[in-house]
Amino acid sequence: MGRGRGGGGRGRGGFRGKNKKGGDRRDVRTEPWSDIRRENALFESYYKTGGFLDEKEFEQMWKYMASDLPNSFRFTGTKADALAVREIFKKRYIPAITAVEFEGEPVQPPEPVKAFPDELVWHMKTHKKVIRRYKPFAEFQRFLVAETTAGNISRQEVVSMIPPHFLDVRPGMVVLDMCAAPGSKSAQLAEMIHGDEEERVKRAASNESFNATDDGDYSDDGRSTGLLIANDTDYKRAGMLVHQVKRLNFPNLIVTQHDASIFPSIEMPPAPGSTKPQYLKFDRVLADVPCSGDGTARKNPNVWQKWTPRDGLGLHNLQLRILMRGLQLLKKGGRLVYSTCSLNPVENEAVVASAIQACGGTSKVQLVDCSNALPELIRKPGLNQWKVLDTSHINGEEKINHMFTSYESFLNTKEKYEKEEPARQFSNKITRSVFPPVDAPSEAERIPLERCVRVYPHLQDTGGFFIAVLEKLDDIKVAQPGASSKGKAGSTDATPVPVQASEHSDATPQLSAEDAVPSAPSPTKRKLEDTEDDAASKRFRTETEDPAQDATNKDGTTTSEPVNDTTSSTPGPNGTSQTPQPRLKSESQSQKEYFEYLPKDDPTVSDILSFFGISPRFPRDRFLVRNKEGLALNKMYYTSELAKTIITHNKDRGMRFIHCGVVMFVSHKIKDKDAMKAPWRLQNEGIKILEPWAGKRIITCKSRDEFYRLLIEMFPKLPKDGSHELGEVGEQLMQLDIGCCFLRIEQDESQGFPFRMVLPVWRHPGSANLMVDKDDRKAMLLRLFNEENPRIINHVMEKAKEEAEKESAEATEEAEGETEAKEEDTEMGDAPVGTE
Repeated sequence: MGRGRGGGGRGRGGFRGKNKKGGDRRDVRTEPWSDIRRENALFESYYKTGGFLDEKEFEQMWKYMASDLPNSFRFTGTKADALAVREIFKKRYIPAITAVEFEGEPVQPPEPVKAFPDELVWHMKTHKKVIRRYKPFAEFQRFLVAETTAGNISRQEVVSMIPPHFLDVRPGMVVLDMCAAPGSKSAQLAEMIHGDEEERVKRAASNESFNATDDGDYSDDGRSTGLLIANDTDYKRAGMLVHQVKRLNFPNLIVTQHDASIFPSIEMPPAPGSTKPQYLKFDRVLADVPCSGDGTARKNPNVWQKWTPRDGLGLHNLQLRILMRGLQLLKKGGRLVYSTCSLNPVENEAVVASAIQACGGTSKVQLVDCSNALPELIRKPGLNQWKVLDTSHINGEEKINHMFTSYESFLNTKEKYEKEEPARQFSNKITRSVFPPVDAPSEAERIPLERCVRVYPHLQDTGGFFIAVLEKLDDIKVAQPGASSKGKAGSTDATPVPVQASEHSDATPQLSAEDAVPSAPSPTKRKLEDTEDDAASKRFRTETEDPAQDATNKDGTTTSEPVNDTTSSTPGPNGTSQTPQPRLKSESQSQKEYFEYLPKDDPTVSDILSFFGISPRFPRDRFLVRNKEGLALNKMYYTSELAKTIITHNKDRGMRFIHCGVVMFVSHKIKDKDAMKAPWRLQNEGIKILEPWAGKRIITCKSRDEFYRLLIEMFPKLPKDGSHELGEVGEQLMQLDIGCCFLRIEQDESQGFPFRMVLPVWRHPGSANLMVDKDDRKAMLLRLFNEENPRIINHVMEKAKEEAEKESAEATEEAEGETEAKEEDTEMGDAPVGTE
């Protein structure tokens, strides 16, 4: 059930096939996941002797580490909707599960995780053999699947929910999620950015007063002015990300595909009275970086087989470069959260300390004491001292494990073996920056790494996780992380070099070649991908209205080759690998999707908004189309004002935008559409954004039975003359012209409506139809009417089937008649002459 992540780009268990370059990615395991022995002497030895926990507590932690991870999930969406769905879950499913007994003992039901507020996060520790045996668990599983599909539940690992809470996001803030796929944290951030805007928008649209600055910035007529940019370097993982965030239907969101370590500066319009462009700085940045993922060993058994100390050493420099870029993009006074699902200090405290030193010390960037954030979360402080593990070898054999306490001890050991065993090799990834920082001259200059947060598996039965919260106090400018402090290429004494800061010095003036194309491929987020995330990747397809781009493969991906943030290595002299100089790709190569805004006075938009009686206060200039010509052909998307500004100023600068906007209207392709006033359908995704501002074509439903009929039947009859079975809803629809309309259902516990709903309904000449797909219909029938396997009746399909069967029967009857006639003719032709 958990929606966790693997990392390191090492492939997913069970995946068979070849990568883009033809390499075999077959999983070579010979045993199933359940049979993998959760033992690794080196893995255990490092965390046992590395000074992380005392011996007794370590034994407790390691016992948890080798056990299965509880399943966990989170109620999502607006707080009101999330609480309503939570209550249905508590009242319907918890009592049924609590009543189950196994081997004479009551079964432990799902429980809320105390660390998170409002009982919106739950976990379940029940063993799989119990879950598979009893019906209440099967019913609960169906509920989870249905609500996850509907976007009301996110099945997510508990520890991965922590970083967004520490980021302290409020509506109106501009936020960057640097390594966002598959998107569960992005979904949390998006919810925080939008806050409780629905009620404020409703008041604004009704010309009632509302507080536009309470707990955030709602100055856009009650709408949050904030924005989330969710980024991932890998095209397929960006697809998972789009799949995850699209369900939330938030217009204040952009998905990009860039190497996080060189994420490009985003150009903004010049300040009033100036011609010089400005560059976007973020209020909040989340750097949940690629890591070795050893904290996920409870759900990723492959960690036990493949863990080595070089996993963390190999990722340290990339993690440092991502963190440094995040700090450059952060505003003064802004907050950045750095996190990993690894327990290795080389990937955690070492990265944080090196970044602060490279920025100029604690006067530029400070670690924030976040002990007050999630006060119920049980945690351990960050480490100020640690050891670095390396395994030396001679041609892959004769391995020796070494624990180094300082960079000098590493150099001394290496020098010793160079004399005694010249063939012995050490990791070339060990640099000064992977070790604890040297003692500071004063307490004010000391980096208080104890303010970092470590979550160990035994503390509250979770995976392992690391979080650090940093605040930017002043502008910074740093050398490229990984550059030699001695200026010697290839030196192992690599560490970021602090240089003198200057005002706005960390604003990159334009997209350089390095901004557009990284020098080496970055690993993906974790070592393993959950099956659910992989399925999302297969379902992903970039939406487009360009016919040339509409062809898709069987797995749902576009036929055009995705743009990758990598350059290929070519063989050099003596068989060495040479990486070509990065170059900025041309527009035709790099721009695979189109994002064009319609003009404010576009006649199609004007006709649609007039048809629905949309208030003139609703923005007319935020409608986006996805074709090169910028024409309203098929779909129209709605975005926030800031999203529009960013897209407009950066779409031709090499930025790779993957997704932006919420589908608001879709063209209704029928023969007589010219006779219609607005041949466009409202979409379920965007209808709640538009509905508060509508003055026409609003249908109200107050009856549970009438709504049930609309859900269970597609295209129920609504003739011009004659009776119908849609009650008051039908009577209201009868008064409307052909076209789409709003179905409004207010919260009413007496009718079983736990929260307010707005859904699109199409008024046909002889019928009506709720414009909701089958999965959403089934989710609503389960949520509101507790129907587990409803049969959705499609009158149009059934009528077509009846007509086809009738035609088939008539054709069969006609064929049989012709056969009988031929047989009769034959019999008469064979009769003797003269007989009667």
